[in-house]
Amino acid sequence: MAKLADEVREVIYDATSKTLGVDRDTLTDDTEVIADLGAKSVNLIHIINALEDEFEYQVDFMPFRRQKKISDMIAYVVDLIED
Repeated sequence: MAKLADEVREVIYDATSKTLGVDRDTLTDDTEVIADLGAKSVNLIHIINALEDEFEYQVDFMPFRRQKKISDMIAYVVDLIED
């Protein structure tokens, strides 16, 4: 699981950095993408698309949007893939 979580983390960090124009090095697992970075729905869709492209799993928007911190997003995607 740790390896998968690390891979998911990398995709989320990269996609978040690109779609929101923030320095990747400023992101942590405690970063709240909506509250801290001001992400909008379209930004979350870009992150979801990156995850779906990388892992070939469908990530539903509403459950993903409810994840506040990046760590929550990672756990959600890992659970989705491992189920």
